[in-house]
Amino acid sequence: MLRLSSLIIGAASLAFAFLAVPGASQAGLPEGVTIEVIAEYPSETPGVAKILFRRITLKPGVSWTFTVPAQSVCQGTKGELVVVDHTSGETFNFKAGDRWYTVPDHEVTLTNPGSVDHEHLFYTLVPAE
Repeated sequence: MLRLSSLIIGAASLAFAFLAVPGASQAGLPEGVTIEVIAEYPSETPGVAKILFRRITLKPGVSWTFTVPAQSVCQGTKGELVVVDHTSGETFNFKAGDRWYTVPDHEVTLTNPGSVDHEHLFYTLVPAE
């Protein structure tokens, strides 16, 4: 079992400040990476302005390095993903059905080593300003 406290990804992150903004442009994403906002919910949690529900897709062979901007809870739905956490020095392998969460301010590289698209769904806790 993977240690949740050390799992990151977030893809959802890019230098990912724009991912916390609903309807934001995909312009800052590398070719082969897409992020779709599925829903946006208000939050009653102190310090959290809202919660975004999104889907990220990475084409086979694509890698993406960024700093995670906010905490997300993720679940793989398709393909496989390798996450290298440059901040902690750890590497994680995820596949469909795996769950993990992101750690803000960690520099990570996401790579799809498979032959099919990698996809995961994630809820991001957007911090209150």
